[in-house]
Amino acid sequence: MTQNAVKLEERLSTLLATTQFEKIELIQLLWSGYGEIGRYENTDKSNRYYGRFIVKHISPPASQQHPRGWDGAAAHQRKLTSYNVEAEFYQHWANSIKPTCAVPKFIAQENLDNTCPNSKIIVMSDLDAEGYPIRLSNASVDVAGTCLQWLARFHALNLQSKVTEDWPKNLWPIGTYWYLDTRLTEYNAMEESELKRSAALLDAKLNNCQFKTLVHGDAKIANFCFSDDLSEVAAVDFQYVGGGCGMKDVIYFLGSCLDETTLEQHFDALIDVYFNHLKTSIEKLNSNYCSNQIESEWRELIDITWADFERFLAGWAPTHTKRTGFSQNRTMAALNKIHSR
Repeated sequence: MTQNAVKLEERLSTLLATTQFEKIELIQLLWSGYGEIGRYENTDKSNRYYGRFIVKHISPPASQQHPRGWDGAAAHQRKLTSYNVEAEFYQHWANSIKPTCAVPKFIAQENLDNTCPNSKIIVMSDLDAEGYPIRLSNASVDVAGTCLQWLARFHALNLQSKVTEDWPKNLWPIGTYWYLDTRLTEYNAMEESELKRSAALLDAKLNNCQFKTLVHGDAKIANFCFSDDLSEVAAVDFQYVGGGCGMKDVIYFLGSCLDETTLEQHFDALIDVYFNHLKTSIEKLNSNYCSNQIESEWRELIDITWADFERFLAGWAPTHTKRTGFSQNRTMAALNKIHSR
């Protein structure tokens, strides 16, 4: 057993107040070699954490190895910040959100090694054990609708119309992993184009919207966990959760799981599904927000949002399969919109 593994088990034993647990599965390695996610089982029936639980172990590598070559100090710091944000979300936000939107329950989080403050563990409940064992790489239109309902609830629960300086506290002030100010290396790598010249304007349009909420920030299909019959869904991976327009999650999600033909045929209807759920969720929460005003503003930002993500892809992976005719048409519509005013 490695020294890190020994430290991990010692710290878990202290946090859980038991030694009767073992790692039963490596779920996945973290992006760019920054650690791993493991499933553990606690066999101590007298312990409050009896049963299975998940440990996200962040252990940054000595040297970075990004799959697409995007290494560097800025990228490294962005990742470190993202794990601090995720720990903050689980510790101070997740358990109050869970009754409305299924997410893992927070158990504990702590630095693993005092000599390496960026090495930490986040301990949370196991969604498989809570009835969400299914993972998907793509989605039917119906399954997409189920995820849009989760996003609508999440956005309705966290709506803000007057953002204060301390909101969202200790999360990303502007959520999503492709936010322009955190992706200047990729921006500089873009070929000269109208999209590149318009990047700051697109960014400003999104960030200056009146109605903001918490956005998941990486709402791809791989970060949703489903019930056996696919009728219920939970979400994981909150490294890039922060403030912003709800369309960021919606557009990114739809592009993550539906092919170009399906988007062509069902995009408008799925947008309607989202806004219908948003209205219902606002009403159920007895919110004072006017859903019609939010919908009016956010619908105007649909193409703007798509173009903003297209800007990221154009620098990060210009030949990416997500850069389809559909996405380019949406991007052109956004550019025409912002330059016609």
